[in-house]
Amino acid sequence: MKYTHNVGLWIGTVTVLFGSAVLVQAAPSITKTGDESKKVSQLFRDIRADAIQVRSAATRLDSLTKNSGAKWLDYDRQWNEVKPAVEDMQMKLARLEAMQAAISPAERKQLDQSKLTIEEIQSRTHQLRTLLDKPGVQTNDARFQSYAHYLRNEAGELETTARSS
Repeated sequence: MKYTHNVGLWIGTVTVLFGSAVLVQAAPSITKTGDESKKVSQLFRDIRADAIQVRSAATRLDSLTKNSGAKWLDYDRQWNEVKPAVEDMQMKLARLEAMQAAISPAERKQLDQSKLTIEEIQSRTHQLRTLLDKPGVQTNDARFQSYAHYLRNEAGELETTARSS
């Protein structure tokens, strides 16, 4: 009888310990998913902040196109405000894409839309730099106004798309 009681205690202890171990193992993944979800939201907020910066610089760039006294250096300054924000949003996009497991279907749609818009912004930024690097470029070139207009619109679109859910 004593032997049976000890075996029963042993089985009960093992069951409790095993059950606790399973719960302890499950807890980090729940916390990890919650942490990753917060990171996803933060990355979208950061991309939105970058989009605001790009839109603001593109608005100033557009104003330059209407100013006959604007110099190449004025345009270059605006490009130098746009470029770091574009690079930053591309890095954040890559981080989001690496976090596929923590992204909900709605966030996945948001990510896909953001990716397309970021690619457009990156392309437009490259076109702007190419134009600035042309020997003898004229600051009254109509393409500056076109690039500024599209950058401002694309950044505004990304601002809307990257709103945190």
